[in-house]
Amino acid sequence: MHVFIDTNILLNFFHFTKEEIDALNDVFASHEHGAATVHLTEQVCDEFYRNRESKIKDALKKFKDVKFAAQLPAFMKQYEEHEQIKKKSTELQELAKSISQKVDADVVNGSLLTDVLIKDIFEKSHPIPTTPELFAKAQMRVSLGNPPGKNGSLGDSVNWIALLEAVPDGEDLHVISEDGDYYSTLDENRPHSYLKTEWRKKRHAEFFVYRTLSSFLKEHFDGVAFSYDKNKEALIEGLADSGSFAVTHNLIAKLEQFGYFSLKEVQRILAAALSNDQFGWIVTDNDVYSFLKRVAVPRMGALDDVEQVELLQKMLDSKALEEDA
Repeated sequence: MHVFIDTNILLNFFHFTKEEIDALNDVFASHEHGAATVHLTEQVCDEFYRNRESKIKDALKKFKDVKFAAQLPAFMKQYEEHEQIKKKSTELQELAKSISQKVDADVVNGSLLTDVLIKDIFEKSHPIPTTPELFAKAQMRVSLGNPPGKNGSLGDSVNWIALLEAVPDGEDLHVISEDGDYYSTLDENRPHSYLKTEWRKKRHAEFFVYRTLSSFLKEHFDGVAFSYDKNKEALIEGLADSGSFAVTHNLIAKLEQFGYFSLKEVQRILAAALSNDQFGWIVTDNDVYSFLKRVAVPRMGALDDVEQVELLQKMLDSKALEEDA
C-alpha cells in the first residue's frame, strides 16, 4: 500500500483537530515496519516549515480569544455558588496564563509535541527531492492546466509528479489531503476524474482520496493489508504457543517494538492470554501489564468477546489493588 500525506494534514496537528497525534505516528511506524510505504516529498517538508508559524499563530489567537473571566450579574451575589464561580474563574485565568507562557517558549524552541514527532518523521524518512527536472515537469503541467494545482502554484503538481515516478507500476495510491484539487467537482468524496484516469493509464492501478487521517485509518488501519507485518504475526502466534513465562516475557519485549496493533491483532493477543496459562497468569507482571494497557485497554469498548473484556478488567483491578497495598 502506497500512501501520501499532504502538508495540510500535518499542519492540522497545530490547530483544532479531532485527529490524534499518535495516529500519525502509527502510520509512519507501519512504514518503518514494512506494512506500508508512506511517501514524503521535499516539497511537503518545505511547505510544512513555511506555514508552521502562521498555523500556530491562528490557533493561539483563537485560544486567547476565549474569555475565562466569569461575568456574573450583581443579584447573584446572594448565592453561595457566586464565590465558587469567581474563584474557579480566577484559577482558569491563572492556568490559561501559565499554559500560554509554556507554549510560547516551546513554539520558539520547536519542542511542541507535534514539532518533535514530525521532526523525527522527516529525519527518518528520505524525502523525494525537488530536482530541476521535476520542477520543469510540474511547470509544464500547470501551464497546460492539468490538476492538481491552482493559481499558478506548482507545489501540488510537484508532489503528484513525484508520486507518479516513485510508486511502482500496478500499485494503488492513497492520498490524504484537504486540498480540493484532488477531488471531483461533482462529488467531493471522490477523486478527481482526470487524476484517477491518469493513474490508471500510467500506473495501471487505482487512486483513492481521504480528507482526514481518521477516515483513512477507519477504512484501512484495522485491515490486514495495512497493519500486517510478518514478524509481528509470528510473535503473536508465539504467545499462544509459549511454553514458559520467560518465553512470554521475551515475546512481549519484541512486540513492544511495534507502535500499532489492529483490533484483530489485539483480539488474537487476548485469545492467547485466555488459552495459554504461561501468558494469562502473568498479565499483571510489569512488562506484560504495560504492553496490554497500551495496546488492548484502549480497545476494550470495541471487543465483542466478554471473556477478553473480563480479562482486561481483572488485570486492571488487580494492578490497582497491588499499587494501593
